[in-house]
Amino acid sequence: MTTKRVTIFLIALLAALVAAAALTGPESPTSAPRQSGPRVGRPSEASASWYCAEGTASPGGRADEDIVLGNVGTRASHARITVFAGSDVTPVHRESSVAPGAVVHLHVADFAAVAEPGVLVEVSGGATAVEHQIRRGTDVALGPCAREPAPQARFAAGTTAKGAELWLALFNPFPDDAIVDVRAITSDGVRAPGGLQGVVVPRFSRVSVALHDLVPRVDQVATEVTVRRGRAIAEEALTLDGTDGRRGLALSLGADAARRWWFPMGVIGSGRQEQLVLANDSDREVMATVRFSLDATAIEPETVLVPGASTVTVGFTRVPPNIGFSVSVRAPEPIVAEMLDATTAPLPDGVRGIASDLGITVGASRWVVVPARLEAGSSDAVAVVSTDGKSHRIRLVQRRKGQDRVVARATVPATGRTVWDLAALVTDPNVALEVRADGPVAVERESSRPGLTRSHAVPR
Repeated sequence: MTTKRVTIFLIALLAALVAAAALTGPESPTSAPRQSGPRVGRPSEASASWYCAEGTASPGGRADEDIVLGNVGTRASHARITVFAGSDVTPVHRESSVAPGAVVHLHVADFAAVAEPGVLVEVSGGATAVEHQIRRGTDVALGPCAREPAPQARFAAGTTAKGAELWLALFNPFPDDAIVDVRAITSDGVRAPGGLQGVVVPRFSRVSVALHDLVPRVDQVATEVTVRRGRAIAEEALTLDGTDGRRGLALSLGADAARRWWFPMGVIGSGRQEQLVLANDSDREVMATVRFSLDATAIEPETVLVPGASTVTVGFTRVPPNIGFSVSVRAPEPIVAEMLDATTAPLPDGVRGIASDLGITVGASRWVVVPARLEAGSSDAVAVVSTDGKSHRIRLVQRRKGQDRVVARATVPATGRTVWDLAALVTDPNVALEVRADGPVAVERESSRPGLTRSHAVPR
């Protein structure tokens, strides 16, 4: 072989090795994995479908449901809402239009009195986010609906301890039946009772599974949903009745496992409790790094061993009380991270509640907050953190009368967070807001009074 051919061969070999390393090596902090969760439809999309799995629409239901539509686009959008109640029941349709910058609430029971509703929202003509709100008594939970079915959905921070109800909602709005297998991953290993295997979700139907009956009296339950055949959307609702001091209603949309997770909103002390749960559904143990970024100071990250097929609860003993903070989690292999928050005594009854949120796995430069506030008298805030280790300029924007109105400006630090009090910035609760940044950030919202709810914003 000539010297020239040897040189060409070595260059080609080196390029191949570099490409292989890029494909198999660990994820870098600045890489941009695909956004697999909900997102607002892009201008190039003629329409966007949203799937709302959990909720009820009949008297005495466990989770009375409202659909919430928020338009951050420059023109009016049109939504077609379809409520499915079973393969042998004619679906109910409702049409709605949403003006630019506006938010529309639709109470599902007003046009479809259905015990087990699955709701499909098809949006055209504007950049509109679709969320849903469920209510049980004075307890409220709010979160985005799904944009697509997934072959697997995971949750981490469930419980079936005394006083808890843990419901898994499986929604199949498609013309073929789906078959689903469910596993409960606990700190003591995996539980997969027969009642959770081969669950049939008929076409155009929603099926609710009472996990508290099938996996009873377990303090920590991470749920893994695998669609064996067909397509389905999974959501989980948790109710606590105050037996352990926590009372309220929480809502979680199933997510993929990931190597990076961000939780911008955190505070403990004076009746505030935070619980971070890491779930590992693989057979291999994973060493995760949990980093706390405090508003007033900094503490060393914590290394947490998560055994295979197990869950671990991360304590906040080193976090000072009554100081806001954010949390990030990084692991060499995909895991699931979810935060369960509770407001208890000595806080007033009106703000007591629980909230759960699977963390944010991908940064984005634009996030939609819908609605701006839970209601006129609620306390509402958004927290923003950088996801690439750099500071970014951010703006909170409201579309009003066809024009963008900048409500607030700030710079989110490289390792800290920025928090906006929406009650001080926005008087009308029924408007859509957008967080715009000059780099990738993560945005989470929290509302209280009544109850407590927390969820991440929707990337655009």
